[in-house]
This record gives sequence, C-alpha cells and structure tokens, in this order.
Amino acid sequence: MQAEILRPPILCIGGLDPSGGAGLQADIEAVAGCGGHALPIASCLTVQNSAQAISVSAVEAKLIQQQASALLDDMHIASCKIGVVPNKAVALAIAEILAQLPSVPVVFDPVLSASHGSEFCNADTIKAIKEILLPIVTVVTPNLSELMTLTDNNSNVSSQAKSLCELGPKYVFATGADSDNDNVYNTLLTRQGVKHEYQWPRLPHSYHGSGCTLSSSLACYLAFDLDVAEAIKKAQQFTWQSLQNAQQIGSGQWIPKRINDAKN
Repeated sequence: MQAEILRPPILCIGGLDPSGGAGLQADIEAVAGCGGHALPIASCLTVQNSAQAISVSAVEAKLIQQQASALLDDMHIASCKIGVVPNKAVALAIAEILAQLPSVPVVFDPVLSASHGSEFCNADTIKAIKEILLPIVTVVTPNLSELMTLTDNNSNVSSQAKSLCELGPKYVFATGADSDNDNVYNTLLTRQGVKHEYQWPRLPHSYHGSGCTLSSSLACYLAFDLDVAEAIKKAQQFTWQSLQNAQQIGSGQWIPKRINDAKN
C-alpha cells in the first residue's frame, strides 16, 4: 500500500528569477517552508537581479504543457500556483493544464511587472489573462497596481476587487504593500460579496518576492484542505515573518527568508 504523502505536491508555474528573490525559487522556498513540495515549471526566463529586471523570454507553450503532462501522469497535484504569464500562448497552455485539474485549488499571482518596475506583460497578454485565466482560478492575489490595471477601475479597493470578482475568480485577495499607508491593508472579497480586511505593521524595507511568497504559501495551505479565509491568514503570517527576517543580499531590494536555517 502506498504510504501517506506528508508533503503535498504543489504545481508552480512562473518565471525563473536568477536573483532567487522572486519567481520559481521563491515558490520552492515558500512551499517548502509551509510543508509542501514544489513542482516548478518555468513560464519564462528573466534577466534580473535584486535591483532591476532587464529582459523576459517566454518559454515555448508546448514545452510547458509537456512538463505538466509528465507530472500529472506521475502524481496527484494538491494545488497550483501561477505567476508570470508572458504571452497569450502561455495563458492558453496553462488553461489546458488547469482543465485537467478541475477540483484543484488554483492561486494566481498576476505579476504584470517586476517589483522594481519593469513590465512583464503587454496589453494583449493582460487581455488574455482576463479572458482565459481569471474565470478558472480559485484565488487571484493582485497588489493595488495590478488590481487597477486588471479592472480599469480608479475607484476604491473594494470597488476594484468587486470588478475583478466579476471576471470570474472565486476570491480576490488584494494586497496593499505598494500603498503609501503607514500600515499594510489587505482585502479579501468573495464572489458572493463577503469582505474581510487585514492590517499588518509596515516593515522598513523594499522586498523582492513578497507577492510570490504570499501566493505560494497560500497555495500550500490550501493543499492541506484549509478553507480560503484560514489559509489566507496563515499565508499572511508566513509572509510577514519571511519579510521581517529578510536580508539585503545584493545592492537592491531585500530578499525574504522563507526557510529556517537547519539546526544541528
């Protein structure tokens, strides 16, 4: 008889960040830090460091599908996290993958630009994200800038989140770290209009990979069959602690510490 799997497999589709701050390495570390096992598939290769993003090259959609098929043939996927979607072809490939996982919770972090400003998506890709992916994900986790871009709504966060919910996701979790407030205010909105608000003390630095950390840890907690509200609470706590213990490894943004040091 097959042994019980203690570390649920989390399918992570996103960009490769050579700095290790964001993208797939952030996914791997956050999932491991929360007790899961990441299955990383690169949607794109980036040239970036902790200070700047220089270029993005999409991975061929067919190769993304082939990698996912090999994994789905071999193991049971407990949840899925999506990061950078560099073009429409990749969006379509991801949608085909998700169609094979109809009961699996999907967390989508709509990374439209690097945290240091460079754009990852053009207008056609954003349109594809809205039409192809948002209707089939469980939770979408935009920051305030991404929320405004995806909704074309200049109103308040609650109104913007409602507009995004109308595009199809079951939950919108809008994060407010990119605001100018003294504290960070995050908002969860359900498709039924139920709203939860969270407040966190703002930490002193600029961080590379905070959104990846949050969305990946959320995907992992959902794999343990927590409801969305409870999983979001735990993911916020994990992310805040990772940022609190961050290090400035390079000359730019601080890198979250998502895995505790091994102890002898």
